[in-house]
Amino acid sequence: MARYFQLTLCALLFALGCTGVRAQDDPQVDPQTEQQNAPRELAARSINLLSFIAVDYPEAVADGAVRDPQLYRQLRRYAERVGTLLQQLPERPGRSQLDANLAELSDAIEQLADPDRVRRRANGAADRIAALYQLPRSPLELLPEGDEAAAVYRERCSHCHGARGEQANTGGSDLDSRERMARFSLYDLYNTIDPARDDAHGQAIDGDLSSRQRWALAVLIAGFSAPPQAPPQALAEKYPALVALPGLAVTRPSELPQEAAAALIWWRAHPEYTRRLQHPLARAAGLIQLAQTSYRGGDSATAYHQLMLALREGFAPARLPLEERDAPLANQLDQQWRELREAILGEAPSNEVIEKFQRLQAAVLRAREALQPTPKQGLYGWSALLFAAALLLGGLLWWGLRRHSRRD
Repeated sequence: MARYFQLTLCALLFALGCTGVRAQDDPQVDPQTEQQNAPRELAARSINLLSFIAVDYPEAVADGAVRDPQLYRQLRRYAERVGTLLQQLPERPGRSQLDANLAELSDAIEQLADPDRVRRRANGAADRIAALYQLPRSPLELLPEGDEAAAVYRERCSHCHGARGEQANTGGSDLDSRERMARFSLYDLYNTIDPARDDAHGQAIDGDLSSRQRWALAVLIAGFSAPPQAPPQALAEKYPALVALPGLAVTRPSELPQEAAAALIWWRAHPEYTRRLQHPLARAAGLIQLAQTSYRGGDSATAYHQLMLALREGFAPARLPLEERDAPLANQLDQQWRELREAILGEAPSNEVIEKFQRLQAAVLRAREALQPTPKQGLYGWSALLFAAALLLGGLLWWGLRRHSRRD
């Protein structure tokens, strides 16, 4: 059952927000690119509102009664605002299901439904929006450390939120509550720091921050509620999707089993540590999904860059051990990578390119499984160790008996 959950989690994380935000903002944006990005910004604003519904609803409603009337009215307005924003977005296959999900969410809020039910519906609608509109929700490059944003936080955020996330005044939110912060993903936090997607701060506070600075702030803020000790390394092997992108950026700890949630809360606050836990082929699979999402969104140049990053940082380090374990699969991956590169550069039909993306990613995941130590290998290892110990013990007994016989 645990193995099934791990595989399901990996598949969901690659399918849901596996899209990439550029580490550096482009200094100049041409009108065509700006027009292409407009739906994504509207989608991101919608997701931001839905995340606050999921996070703050338990503070507004409990046991079927309104606890905070002002907050409750605000969350109802958020739900209405999401519906308005979606009317400005272009139609996509599956849009009718999204509209139905939002209607169910609004009904649940009206009926003062259980907070877990509202949270699941709000987060489900947010994930569907991201999938329909190919929204970037994970950095392309590795996550920066939170220390990079320490000075920015101290200068711009600590007045309201305190030095370590404790609420410094009535204008700031509580950022050190583990229960509340577990309802946010890193991407949700990233969204709140972008004035184009959230109105709380405005251009004066964080309008000039780069994408990398916002990710660093998200990591820093997530660390305020993190436990002091690292989780056992065995959990990284049990939940490999949570120490790699995009899972590290898009997963909300509140949606996970308790042990996985506690581990993720620590891992996402220490990306410099999780890099050592991440298998290179897991990195490759995540980047391939990012590249496919970029390609589906019409950005072939970014897709090609992400694909080459996956080749260089993911497949290349694992190529030799894979060849030793499964040479035909290693050669197959070489060929699939070459064919996909040529298809993108040659502007092949999009359906052919997407099919090649999917085949390549499936092969990379098979390679990752091929490099996993098998239970039989583990059994042989223990058997060899026990056999060696038995030989040593036998030798000692023989030497002792022989020495004793000589004395006699």
